[in-house]
Amino acid sequence: MGRDICKKKSTEVKKLKVFNKFEEGLSFVFKLITAVALFVQMFIVFLGVIMRYCFGSPQPWIDELSAYLLVVITYLGGYVALRGDKMAGITFLRDGLPPRGRQALCILGDLMIMVLLAAMAWYGYTLCSSATVLNQRTPTLRIPIIVFYCLIPISGALMELSMVNRLIAHIRGTDVSVEEKGAYTE
Repeated sequence: MGRDICKKKSTEVKKLKVFNKFEEGLSFVFKLITAVALFVQMFIVFLGVIMRYCFGSPQPWIDELSAYLLVVITYLGGYVALRGDKMAGITFLRDGLPPRGRQALCILGDLMIMVLLAAMAWYGYTLCSSATVLNQRTPTLRIPIIVFYCLIPISGALMELSMVNRLIAHIRGTDVSVEEKGAYTE
């Protein structure tokens, strides 16, 4: 009986390691996409300022693309920040609690965040499924708007999976820090 429990735990640990590797790769790709989007946004905003004030020729596509790149940076960067435990937080209440209270508060917080992320993924999917969004294009560049709207349910679902991993770590009482490598780490 004891060996069966050990085998089961070993299998669970292997599954978590595979999931962590998958998440690490996904995080790396999203970091690259976010870094490229940020660089492109900085470049085109600079170009827009030059075109508007030096040449007196404002380019409407620059404002539009800049806004949509901000959407990409926000949603994909949100996943990267959540996975890397880099989200802003106020920790004075948590830090003042004893270890068991801290663990309970972290689990409660994780569950509340998971409810919010599930709602974000569900309502984002509902929004993306609407005929209006499916048939709409951006005004100047004529890019299908679904390209940007689909980031809402995708990032919501991925953040939800990351929170499941984090919740398991909090329940087990293990550290949730992630060793990040890649695009723009310290």
